Amino acid sequence: MRNMRQFMSGMKNYLVKHGEREFEKEVEKERVKLKSTEFLNLDAILESVMHKLVVRPLKEHLYQLFVEEYTRTGAIQLLADNIQYARTKPMHELGVRARIAPPSEEALETICHLLTKLQEVDSPLDKLESLLACIGTIFNSVKSANQRCVALGADDFLPLFVWVLVQSGMLAAEIEADYMWGLLHPSLLSGEGGYYLTTLSSAVHVLKNFRLCSEEQSKTLGPGASLDWKVASLTEFRSVLKIVVPDEMHGSIITKTLPVRPNMTTRDVCKIIAHKVRITNPQDYGLFKLVDGEETLLADGECPQDIKGNVAQAGKHCMFAYKRIDAKIAWPRTSSPH
Repeated sequence: MRNMRQFMSGMKNYLVKHGEREFEKEVEKERVKLKSTEFLNLDAILESVMHKLVVRPLKEHLYQLFVEEYTRTGAIQLLADNIQYARTKPMHELGVRARIAPPSEEALETICHLLTKLQEVDSPLDKLESLLACIGTIFNSVKSANQRCVALGADDFLPLFVWVLVQSGMLAAEIEADYMWGLLHPSLLSGEGGYYLTTLSSAVHVLKNFRLCSEEQSKTLGPGASLDWKVASLTEFRSVLKIVVPDEMHGSIITKTLPVRPNMTTRDVCKIIAHKVRITNPQDYGLFKLVDGEETLLADGECPQDIKGNVAQAGKHCMFAYKRIDAKIAWPRTSSPH
């Protein structure tokens, strides 16, 4: 996939910069048809062409490699076993809170159709569009079912999406997520597309570990454990990251919960949080580790989940803050703000 992505990007750059004569003629032919308020998005057009010329002929071979690899590692069987196990459990054990009504039967049928379509199309961009349409259907259904404004943060939406994957029986969820991660142009992964693709990967991670996590909780907490504990344990099974963002204008702290995939780097987390809080100058911001009120800037390649785990093993509480690198802030020494 890396070779395919590099080849497609290289060919696009070659055509735009050095433009073979036929390509220049085609561009010019279309350019004269443009109105003063229109433009040709050559990057998007060429990306679509590359998907047809490169991805489509190699899709079957690529899927075969995926299936062979994930069969060898046991990933497909693990996901299948956990989907079967999760179907025997009530929604609250998947982490869905009682106040959240699930999608209606009609909406679930539409969602399953979109997930089937996602698996059938060749283009990673078409797959992403099907995923976003699926996400939109879930949000709209939950909104109408609850008859009131229900804010769905990542810690509420993620368990609901896990439930959707269980209902759809989407055994190829991990393959489809990795297919998109590997073949989509990086520019498409820093906004909404990257956020919800991360949600898909995060949901797969939760689901693959569901039985193990559920059985460990039962042993540790016992059958009478409070529901909140179980919800928190499931949703925070290295699948979401809470990040505080200082609002310098009002002197307050905003807490955002983000979906994260395994081994996600600081660079990728920053892209998602910048999109989520609408930062227009992300180059001036960084992700910081907060321990006992002391902040440390994380390097691009570090993994926040690993850092949090290491700090917890040392018996300390770790938080993450996304702020301007130059901002001078005195943090509270207490635990996470609410």
